[in-house]
Amino acid sequence: MERPSTAGNPKQSHDEELYIQQAVVFIEDAIQYRSINHRVDAGSLRLYRWYYSRICQWGLGLNIALVLLLAFVERPSSLSVSSDPRYRSDPWQPPCGLTEGIELLCLLIFALDFAVKSYLIGWEELRKSKWLIGYTVVISVSFIDWVLSVSMVCDEKLRVRRLLRPFFLLQNSSLMKKTLKCIKRTLPEIASVILLLALHLCLFTMIGMLLFAKTEDPKKNGEWELHFRSLTNSFTSLLVLLTTANNPDVMIPAYSVNRAYSIFFIAFSVIGTYCLMNLLTAIIYNQFKGFLLMSVQTSIIRRRLGIRAAFQVLSCQGAQRAPESVSDSMKSSFSLTCGARLPQAARQFADVGSMDREQFRTIFDELDKDRIKEHPPLPQYSSPVLQRLQVIFAHYYLSVLGNAVALANVMCYLSYRNNIFDGILTVLLLVTPLREFYQVLICSFTHFTDPLFCFCSSDPTDHYTDHVQAPLSSLVGFCSISTCSSCDCLHVKVQFLNLD
Repeated sequence: MERPSTAGNPKQSHDEELYIQQAVVFIEDAIQYRSINHRVDAGSLRLYRWYYSRICQWGLGLNIALVLLLAFVERPSSLSVSSDPRYRSDPWQPPCGLTEGIELLCLLIFALDFAVKSYLIGWEELRKSKWLIGYTVVISVSFIDWVLSVSMVCDEKLRVRRLLRPFFLLQNSSLMKKTLKCIKRTLPEIASVILLLALHLCLFTMIGMLLFAKTEDPKKNGEWELHFRSLTNSFTSLLVLLTTANNPDVMIPAYSVNRAYSIFFIAFSVIGTYCLMNLLTAIIYNQFKGFLLMSVQTSIIRRRLGIRAAFQVLSCQGAQRAPESVSDSMKSSFSLTCGARLPQAARQFADVGSMDREQFRTIFDELDKDRIKEHPPLPQYSSPVLQRLQVIFAHYYLSVLGNAVALANVMCYLSYRNNIFDGILTVLLLVTPLREFYQVLICSFTHFTDPLFCFCSSDPTDHYTDHVQAPLSSLVGFCSISTCSSCDCLHVKVQFLNLD
């Protein structure tokens, strides 16, 4: 189907440009797994693309990092050169208003970020987003606490806004949101196992207090004094035995008195560590694995929804177009969004003129395919001896051995301080002649009339400058110097390779 002419209809041309921009944004949403529930008018699309541009997102990330790093320099600050209290100098105390001014700037950027987000998605989507509602509450509380801090001349005892700062990182990271959502869904599943662990600890705590009670012999009260003096002490000791790396310290005093006491600790460890803890780990793993599959499914649905929306927009540009085909305007959307992402084989579909919805979706399936980088194939030899040697010297472990020998040589070389100085001096001596040779090479290439060089050619009409088709920064030169027999001067033969 021929594309209808829009030269005499400015309104239709403007609508077509708007449709293409909408398709571009939908395709970008599909590539980045973003939701397509946002405004699609011309002004909102420009604002939307600016907001999700790399510069804007990097700026927002730097703003989050800055507001989190303020805790290192705010009063009271413990930041010092040495961590040893004996050698620690008095920390730098910034004047009142310095960190508060930086924090105010960060809060204003967060407020602007919220305003842009709320405008782009609309009021209906804003009410559905719990993260954005929490974003509003955190920004408001931070502003109120900032005003109180400034009014009290930075002498407040509690700064609520410092406790809320990690929320900015959570709200801006989709991965952190998914992790918190997974933890929220996992807690009900592991609650029964955690309750079972608590009962296990309580049961063995009571048994341990009865087993290691205080006796009249002070030599046998070592376990009681250290780990089973009270209920809280006993519970903490068994919790250490269950979870931490220094668990043998709990059982050593009792084991020194009587080896039979080891039965109690072995039974506790077998039931708690090797049964209940492994069961808890398995449940958490299964929950995270299931949530990962759900997250992948959600991402695929978002991508297909964005691709379908882009297809519908492109297919409805003109009244004369078929509702199930995309015309030549897909070239514009491809070039504006993913021309560099899609392989050449997929972009060739744009030259056909039209395609159906399934072909349109198939193109974007190429985005999920990674390039496989392969080394160049090994040369083929007919000799059995060479083939055997090739198998031996091309083996992976031989490469590992060579790297290990090279690393050992470097370590042995650097173990002597004199070798370090000699190595630096050797590098400098190598760099100096290489730099001079490079300058000579550049001069020979840029100044063909220099009397020091004679570029001889059998063809008098041959011009060396005609062979240079690329900028000098993309060329690598190979040079050989000899004596010209015709004029008894230096003959420099330069061969350039274009790397672009």
